[in-house]
Amino acid sequence: MSPYSRRLLSLAALTLLAIGVGTYIGARRDAPPAALDELRQRYGSPQSKYVDVAGVSVHYRDEGNGPVLVLMHGSFGSLHMFDDLVALLADRYRIIRFDQAPGGLSGPVPAGFTMTPEAFTHEFLAKLGVGPVAVLGTSSGGIYAYRYAATYPQDVTAVVLSNVPPSAPVDNAGAARRQPWLTQLSSLACAKFAKPWSKTCWHDFLESLFVRRELVTDELVTRYYDLNRRPEASQFTTMTAIMREDAQVLDFLGRIKAPTLLIWGTDSKVLPPPTGQLMFDRLTGTTPELHVVERVAHYPPLEAPREIADLVGPFLARVLAAREGPAAPAGPAAGQAVVE
Repeated sequence: MSPYSRRLLSLAALTLLAIGVGTYIGARRDAPPAALDELRQRYGSPQSKYVDVAGVSVHYRDEGNGPVLVLMHGSFGSLHMFDDLVALLADRYRIIRFDQAPGGLSGPVPAGFTMTPEAFTHEFLAKLGVGPVAVLGTSSGGIYAYRYAATYPQDVTAVVLSNVPPSAPVDNAGAARRQPWLTQLSSLACAKFAKPWSKTCWHDFLESLFVRRELVTDELVTRYYDLNRRPEASQFTTMTAIMREDAQVLDFLGRIKAPTLLIWGTDSKVLPPPTGQLMFDRLTGTTPELHVVERVAHYPPLEAPREIADLVGPFLARVLAAREGPAAPAGPAAGQAVVE
């Protein structure tokens, strides 16, 4: 091959490489912003309700009949995270779920706002006139749940925590290293070039949190993409569910008195099963149960709603029956760790 031919081949290779890199980064560039009114038109429903809590317009749903169960979603999520779980439990429980402001379809947080997650949740439930309640939180939503249960023990009948950080700060760098290199590459590109994230970024992010990747549908990706395009969606407030001091985590967890069910996925790169055991050990004020569910990653209620309903329903029935009298139905012994 002549020198001229080699130069042409090298130029062609560099051109193809540049096109490939440009295409890859182009799919991970900034997304256009979306307005709250537009999103409420698109994702609101006849079941959508709104209530003002301390100057915040809170989007929530109140469905089903029976003892009250409050659901608390994780970071970047919305109350839609629990759609399938609600469908499986609403025949036995009155289920209340809300979008954590300023995310989902809830409104922005006013300047000078100082309420904690637990105080805000207490005020929200007081506005609805409900209590006592069972609480279920997944991922950072579990921080809402355990802070509420620790601070208002008289108002909480039971606690369910699903892949919730048991310590602080969360080892996000370690979680990233546990991901495949292609996922790490996408995360780096999205962090550098996309604010807010593109649809491709959300697709890659959600796939990294699922084992059952067929459930990462275009509908799911589009919803995360849309709801996180609000300019205020990434705003940090006093309600943002992040714990930075481990002593505070220990304090809150140690003050939980209600019966507690822990649900962990076997395949979470963010919070692997040993973190479930750490949460179990730190719940010193109650006697928890720990269930580890096979082929589930970081969001068990979203990825495996049937398995989670089959755990949560009997647990709540047993706990609530025990509160009413001695003839509680049989079930797994408290303090038991179970792999499904």
